[in-house]
Amino acid sequence: MIKLIASDMDGTLLNEKMEVSDRNIQAIKDAQNAGIEFLIATGRGLSEAEPFLRNQVHPGYISLNGAEVFDNKGEMI
Repeated sequence: MIKLIASDMDGTLLNEKMEVSDRNIQAIKDAQNAGIEFLIATGRGLSEAEPFLRNQVHPGYISLNGAEVFDNKGEMI
């Protein structure tokens, strides 16, 4: 059983236009609706990473190469 999906942003979640495609947004929503946690693991800071998914899905974040961890409400844990 899959419990968590973690994705990088650059070259993985973001396309060549530096956008998250509608297809990827739907896949994230489908996973979340199935009870699977989704989070972003990135070298970017939260303020750089969050705008790409704002108002579409609400993932957790592992940011700054693991220096900061945020839940899906944006609370540092």
